[in-house]
Amino acid sequence: MMPNLPKDLNTVTDIFDRIPVAKGGSAEIGGVWATDRNLLISEVTAQIVTFQSTNARPVVDGVVDPGGGTLKLMNQLAADPPPGSITATVMPAPDIEKIDSGLAVADVNMLAGFRPFQPMNVDTHLVRKLVRVENCSINWYGVVIPTYCQGQGAIPHINFTPTPNQGHYYDPGYDTFDSWGQLWRDYTWTIGGQVAASGVNQILVIPFYKNVQSKGLGDFLLNWQEVISQVITEALISYDPMMLRTDFSFDRIVSSSFSNGYVAHQNFNSQAVGAGNITDYIFDLDGAAGGSHWVPGNGVIYRNQTPPKRGNPDANVWYVGGRWGNGFSPIYPSGINTHAACRNHLLYHGLFMFCA
Repeated sequence: MMPNLPKDLNTVTDIFDRIPVAKGGSAEIGGVWATDRNLLISEVTAQIVTFQSTNARPVVDGVVDPGGGTLKLMNQLAADPPPGSITATVMPAPDIEKIDSGLAVADVNMLAGFRPFQPMNVDTHLVRKLVRVENCSINWYGVVIPTYCQGQGAIPHINFTPTPNQGHYYDPGYDTFDSWGQLWRDYTWTIGGQVAASGVNQILVIPFYKNVQSKGLGDFLLNWQEVISQVITEALISYDPMMLRTDFSFDRIVSSSFSNGYVAHQNFNSQAVGAGNITDYIFDLDGAAGGSHWVPGNGVIYRNQTPPKRGNPDANVWYVGGRWGNGFSPIYPSGINTHAACRNHLLYHGLFMFCA
C-alpha cells in the first residue's frame, strides 16, 4: 500500500488533468475527482493504470514513484508551454505511417567511373509522421524514423524539397495541408526510404515551406534547432513513448536537397544560426538542373551531366549523366526521367559511402 499523501494525490490529479485522454490522461473530463479519500485513491490508481497501459509502460502497477519513468512521462506530456513558445503536434498522416518494403537504389559499387550503372534492391523499414508546429514561419514537417532507430543519439537529416508549386502545391492550401498530402507521401518515401535503408543513425525531417518562403525561410533560420528538437521529440513519443526520457537533443546534422531545393538548402546552411558549423555532410541531388553551382567543402554533389574526361567523381562531384543503365527500364516502363531518378535512387549511395 502506497502512502497516498494528500499533497501527492493533488499533484497527480493535477498532472492528469493536463494530459489528453488520448495519451492516458483526463484533460477532457478532469476536475471531477472524488472528495472521499478512499474513492479518490481508487480513481487515481485506475487512472495510473490507464496511463501506463495507454503508453505501453514496461510495468503496469498503478503506482507513481518519485523520479520514476511513469512520473517523468506524465510531466513531459503535461507540460504547459509559455504563450508564444514553439509547440509541435503530431497530426493525422495523409497515408500509412509504417512501411516495410523493398526499394531500388543505384548500385553503390558502380557510381565511380564512366560505365552505365544498375539498380540494386535494398530493404527499408520506417515509420513516418506529419507534425504541425506553431509559432514558427514553417508550420508543417515530415518525419521519418527508421525502425532500428534508438531515438536520442540519432542525427537529424534535414531535407529541402524543390519549390512546391512545381508539383502543383500552392500556398492557399498550406494552412490545412489537405492539398499537400502527396508531397508528404512522395518525400517521406523517396528520401526517407533511402535514409532508412542505408542503416545510418539519422532521423529525417522535411520542412515543408511555402512557395513564398523558398528564398527566405523566415524565423525558422533563427529557431530551427528548437523546432527540429520539438518535431523529433513529438514524432518519437508518437511512435514509442519509451524512446525518450527528456526532449530530443542534437549537436550535429546532415542536410540534403533535390533540384532547385538547393536554394532553400543553401540559404539554410549559410543563414540559419549555427547550422553551417554543425553540418557533417551536405547532399545535393542534381541541384545543377535548377541552376546550382554550389560545391561546399563538405558537399557530396550529384550531377545528371556527362562525366568529365579527367575522372569521376571529380573531387566531391559525382556525374551520372548518360549512365542510367537498362536495369532501370522496368522501374520506369513509360520512360525514365533521369532528373527525378537522381532523387529516387542516389541519396542511398551518399549515405552509405559517407555516413554509415
